[in-house]
Amino acid sequence: RVECLQLIPNEYKKGILNISVIDDDPIIRTLLSQILDSITIDNFDLNVKVFENGPTFLNSEHAKEDVNHFLILDGIMPVMDGLEVLQKVKRGKNAQRYKILMLTGRKNQDEIEQALELGADDYVTKPFNVTELQARIERILSMIT
Repeated sequence: RVECLQLIPNEYKKGILNISVIDDDPIIRTLLSQILDSITIDNFDLNVKVFENGPTFLNSEHAKEDVNHFLILDGIMPVMDGLEVLQKVKRGKNAQRYKILMLTGRKNQDEIEQALELGADDYVTKPFNVTELQARIERILSMIT
């Protein structure tokens, strides 16, 4: 039996990029999933998962994997506040692998500053423009590649 193995040069190997959406609103989760499904990145295979609250995400294998991670995080959720989730992620062992976009109804300047100080890479308030949000997501994703 003869088998042929084709080696792929390192510059063509794709990494995995975990993307998580944490939002208690099922409509927002669905919309964000559709936006993310339409995005392609040359260097990465996207592994998109949605979560309805912070504890479900934090306890998932998806959150614990040692790969680059992009997190879209709602600020106001009933089980665990988005700022709490942000703090836990940024204190975790893979904190440097995370890029985080806060997507929330909070418009208070102090809360925006707090999220950015805690390590959020961008902050978008609801209601949002889908085109602008997609551009911001693509900008953050380009920082990972």
